[in-house]
Order: sequence, then C-alpha cells, then structure tokens
Amino acid sequence: MSSLADTPRRMADLSRDIASRGFSHIDSYAWRDLDDPDAGGSEVHADHVLRRIAHAGISITHRTSSKGPSRRFKRHDYDVIQRGSRYGIFPRVILRNMFRRRANASIVVEIWNGVPWFARLWARAPRVTIMHHIHEDMWRDSLPSALAPLGRFLEIRVAPPFYKDAPLITLAHSTRDELITRGFRPDRVHVAHPGIDDAFLAEVSLGSERLASPLLVAVGRLAPVKRFDLLVRTFAQIHASRPDAHLVIIGDGPDADRLTALVSELKLQDSVTLTGRVSREELIDTYRQAAVLVSMSHSEGWGMTITEAAASGSPCVVTDNVGHRGAVVADVTGILVGNDDVFAQSVVDLLDDTTRWSTLAAQSHSHARSFSWDRCAEQILQVIADEVRRHSDDA
Repeated sequence: MSSLADTPRRMADLSRDIASRGFSHIDSYAWRDLDDPDAGGSEVHADHVLRRIAHAGISITHRTSSKGPSRRFKRHDYDVIQRGSRYGIFPRVILRNMFRRRANASIVVEIWNGVPWFARLWARAPRVTIMHHIHEDMWRDSLPSALAPLGRFLEIRVAPPFYKDAPLITLAHSTRDELITRGFRPDRVHVAHPGIDDAFLAEVSLGSERLASPLLVAVGRLAPVKRFDLLVRTFAQIHASRPDAHLVIIGDGPDADRLTALVSELKLQDSVTLTGRVSREELIDTYRQAAVLVSMSHSEGWGMTITEAAASGSPCVVTDNVGHRGAVVADVTGILVGNDDVFAQSVVDLLDDTTRWSTLAAQSHSHARSFSWDRCAEQILQVIADEVRRHSDDA
C-alpha cells in the first residue's frame, strides 16, 4: 500500500495531469449540501472528498438544492451553490445543461443519491458518478407515497442504462458486487472506502469496564429508513435482560416526536435518551463511553458511524445489509444480524461475554485506523484522472 504521507504529492501530480489535458474545473452535483438540516453521511463524504481535491489544485463548484433562499459561498476551498427546491433541483439542472450552447469544459462529478442527474444526456466532458447505495425498498420510507414508486422506477429501471459507459464509484465491495449483479460493468465500478476524521482516532481505553451498566449508542437521522422505532422496541427486550443498560440515540429528524412518544409508551424514559443533534466533541465522548454501537437501519451506503465508534473502541451489533457488510468484518470487528427477531439476544450475548467483547473492541479499533479520507479522495481523483485520459484519447 502506498504511503499516506505521499498522498498530497500524488494528488497534486494527478491534478496537473488533468489540467494538461484541458480540464481544470469540476462541476459536482448533489441532492443536499452539508449544512442542510437533513444532511447525513453522503454530505459529509462529499465535503471530505471535495475539499481535498480542491486543495490539490482543481477548482470545484458544488451545486445542490436549497431549503431556503439561494446562496453562493466558499467552503474549504471549493464553491457551493445552493439553488432550487428539494425535488425541483433535478429537472432544473438537467434542462439547464441540456440547452447550454457553449461546450462544457468542466468535469462532471454526479453524486447519485437515489434520484439520478442523467449526466449522460448533457455532459460533454468527462463524467464520474459517486453512488453510496441502491435505495430500492427505501423509497417507501424516503418519499411521499405518491412519489415513492416513481423514485424506485427511476433508480432501478430507467437510470442504469445511462450509467454503464462511465466510471461509477461506490463505498464498499459489497455494494460493488450488488451493482455488478444488476448489470453494471465490473471494469467501470470502483470502490473507495470512506475515511475517519482524525478527531475520532485518539488513543482510547479498551477496558471491559464499559460493560458495567453498559451504554448502547445509535447515531443517525431520525427518519423511517433508519428504523429507530424498531430499535427502541428491541431495546425494551434488551432492557428486560439487562436492566442496567442504557440506550442513547443521537440525531434529529422527522421521527423525533414519534420516538419520544414511543419511549414514554414503553416506559423507558429512564433508560433511553434522545439527545437530538450534538457537537462533535459530545459525539466522540459518547462513543468512548459506549459498550456497543447499534443500528437496525434498513439500508446504508457504508455506515460511517460504525467505523467512527470502532475508532473510539466500541464494536457494533448491526443489521446485515449491503452497506454494513462493507464497514463491518463479520465476527471480527462487529456482529451482523440477519434476523430482527434475534437482534436483542445478539446484543445481550455480547454484553454478557467479556472475552468476546474485548476481542471485538480491540479488533474494531485496529481496523478503523486503516481508513483515511486522504486515501479515499486520492482514489476518487485517480478514477477522475483515468476518465479524463480516456476522454482525451477518444476525442
């Protein structure tokens, strides 16, 4: 594996090579921006990658929807334009670019987060797509009932043929395998694992004292697809076996009031805490106190909270989905649970087994330290550079 210390130099070299072929700017497109109230892992990922590519010498304009007035500003050396409604942004971008008369000299980086941008229809320069995961059955939890079938139809049936002739980057080998089974070309699907912010990587205690009055932590947007309601009900079963256990749910979202009511209904007010959004420092502190990171999410692109918690010494018990399989080495860094009915018992068994917990905690902590945002950004820039070369050779 190449040295991380040399990453800035290699990225600068890639940037110069791209510029030598007539391309010095990237137009990136994403559904939401990092400061959107509904932002999640996809937006965090985009910021980490774009700031590093911009620092390497390529100018970037990042275009997203806006929940308020249109804005244009600079963040971490790249420009951000927030313009257009949550769903209106897609036809706005597609139609605007299809009818532009001047040749498009910007590389297009399309972040396909459920709804595609169909860049093949309008991008005349090199284009690269970043896809975290396939939404498929998530649509019924992510969109109004009238729009959900349309979103699923666009993603599964309409869009794929438009994305088989240009590079697609995903986060996990498990997701790559799924995309290939759906007809995407193996030579076009690349993997770049997300990194972990350095703040999570400090040395931590891996002692089993965390198992005394164990703290379970769950982090994410409080939305139906994350199935926090099922997690609370499952925790009631855990609590019956381990009355000393406590669950902390960190995050905000449309399900907040419903979850608060559910906690009261199950009489778990003394054992379940809904914190809302917290600072990064508070998040890290909670990870470092936690015995286990838990997630019953329906689907994930990766599950960055898993590797963040692991870096802080907390192994995980999570549902077995495509994204989680990328972030977890099964029975080495955490436990993948394929059946919701045994999730509670899986957690209780781990809490009651000091030796197993200590092994998983040490192995997950070591594994987490192998992930780097610098490496992730370099791998993505390498794919972009290869596509620029191919485009130049074919021109």
